[in-house]
Amino acid sequence: MSFRQTLSIKGMKPVLFSLFMASLGFGIILPILPFYALSLGAEPFQLGMLTATFALMSLIFAPFLGRLAEKKGRKNVILICMAGYALSYLLFAFTNSLAMAFVARGLQGFFTAGIMTACVSLITDMSSESQRGKAMGLFGMTFSLGFIMGPAIGGFAAAISVQTAFLLAAVLSIIGIAYVHSRLKEPPMKDADLGRSEASPRFSSERLSFTSAEVGLIFTFIGSVIMIVQYIGGSLVNKVGEIRLIRLGLALSGLGFFLLVFASNWISLLVPVAIFVTGNAIVFPSANSLLSKKATGDRGAVLGLATSFRSFGQFVGPLLAGFLYGINHSYAFLGLAVVILVYFVVFSIISMKKLK
Repeated sequence: MSFRQTLSIKGMKPVLFSLFMASLGFGIILPILPFYALSLGAEPFQLGMLTATFALMSLIFAPFLGRLAEKKGRKNVILICMAGYALSYLLFAFTNSLAMAFVARGLQGFFTAGIMTACVSLITDMSSESQRGKAMGLFGMTFSLGFIMGPAIGGFAAAISVQTAFLLAAVLSIIGIAYVHSRLKEPPMKDADLGRSEASPRFSSERLSFTSAEVGLIFTFIGSVIMIVQYIGGSLVNKVGEIRLIRLGLALSGLGFFLLVFASNWISLLVPVAIFVTGNAIVFPSANSLLSKKATGDRGAVLGLATSFRSFGQFVGPLLAGFLYGINHSYAFLGLAVVILVYFVVFSIISMKKLK
């Protein structure tokens, strides 16, 4: 089945649209958030904590929201979470307090967990096992499209005012609510098979002297790479297998972080960024596809737990990066490279045997 045929599955477009609108709004504020936090007096470690707060809320609440989505309906959870997104953007727009920025960021993490878990659950029920690889590829490509458009919009909207960028993100969330409410119908649930990075923008702004608009272009580049790779990766899942793709993705991600140590200009920055983004873009749809095939029992809770593990990495990673960055800029990237490559070895030697 082609990507076009997968996209034509009933209900697929509204689900992907809700994901796109969430990622678009998220992408709009992403390039300006580090500068905004710094304007509120944040230090490098606090900047890492701001990212970690987002991940921590997803980590804690993703399993709960996964169960809630299956009990109360995935559509209802998506609508509530998109409304919550709008609220968090408004908090960002009208606060001048770092503490309130942490509250807004935490709310974003909470509502992101709900949207991501509900969307994955819906896509799983809408697609067959043979369609799953391409369906998860579309999931990643749609999220990436928001990253292509959002950071570019956000970076230039900030030239008017930071508040303008946050208000725009809130408006887009409200538009998403209206569309999803009118177009998405809750599909019946299938029985389970077998009875979720702000140190890098600060690095760009300090060492390479980039503006918020230029950081926005970097995130647009990242989104473009992710979309292209996930388009290709979705077709490779059934041919190559999820485990091999995960191993390849981990290796590339670690290599990319290592090469970032040597970044000193646009080219030496974008090449390693493309490498580690390619690795991430391979890992996530492959892991989602593998998980959806091997899930047992309460699928909503399982998918929520997967979101929690991803959020745990997003929680620990920024804290580690912020701490190491405060010691030496290069240590942040070296530390992340070591962690990822060590796990690559562990996954290859031990985990692969358990997943066969």
